Amino acid sequence: MLRILVVLFIGIAAGRLLRRSPYRRQLPHTTLATVVILLFVMGMEIGSDGQIVRNLPSLGGTALAIALAATGGSLVAARIAYRFLFGRKGGGDAR
Repeated sequence: MLRILVVLFIGIAAGRLLRRSPYRRQLPHTTLATVVILLFVMGMEIGSDGQIVRNLPSLGGTALAIALAATGGSLVAARIAYRFLFGRKGGGDAR
């Protein structure tokens, strides 16, 4: 974990030092390429692990349930925050 944080802070420092560099315009393209390569390597790693492939149906169902619960919880929290932050003061119309 410490290595990851060190690399992150080195990247932040490099970004600050090179923010006026003409190569800065290429970063979105290189970032996209890096993410695509990372996803490809992760897919290869998962595909080569027989235990994960055998358990994929149950893992997929669990992942779907977690995603739906997280999305639902976020919607409820956003609705509460919206009413708390932007609700009418003085008992206006009920929405």
